[in-house]
Amino acid sequence: MTTQHDYAAVGLPRDEEGPVFEQPWQAKAFSMIVHLHQAGLFPWPEWVRIFSEEIKAAPALPGESVNDAYYRQWASAMEKMAASLGLTGLNDIELRAGEWRQAYLNTPHGQPIILANAICPPAHAHEHKPLRIPVAVSPAAGD
Repeated sequence: MTTQHDYAAVGLPRDEEGPVFEQPWQAKAFSMIVHLHQAGLFPWPEWVRIFSEEIKAAPALPGESVNDAYYRQWASAMEKMAASLGLTGLNDIELRAGEWRQAYLNTPHGQPIILANAICPPAHAHEHKPLRIPVAVSPAAGD
């Protein structure tokens, strides 16, 4: 079954062959949902329902491009779809996202970010002390 999408209608880039992705992860996220559907794990209308609910629940943020909003919503809906299919749990997704954030923080500028860096920063020619302070501090609620 071939599913057609109207990318132009939502303002996403495309060429004569189909969607054009700004980032490699967008192509991977897109193809993952298409592959799961083609494998018979869910009917396409079920994906449309979950994705539509995510678009309504998490509209574009101020200053966010159409493309960035679309794939942020796509990724969130994909997480919900994977959990609903029993492929993973939302807690597992949150845990892994936290590991990727830590890997990012532990990786020196210019080096590739790999998940192993979440536990152990890569060796390099000079020392870095990771800043482990919050971006903003909110006072605790009144006693």
